[in-house]
Amino acid sequence: MPEVVDFLRSIWGLWLMSLFLGVIAWAYWPRNRARFDAAAMIPLNDDDPPTDKR
Repeated sequence: MPEVVDFLRSIWGLWLMSLFLGVIAWAYWPRNRARFDAAAMIPLNDDDPPTDKR
């Protein structure tokens, strides 16, 4: 039984490494750049005019 657990741990590590590398590749893929640039500008979009309440 310990051999099976060790095997599953190694598979789990490989799965997580593959998932991590896949997310990194997706984030840096050139096709996604415009979408990420637009999402990065969302906090700077100010649709409401400032109100001066004193």
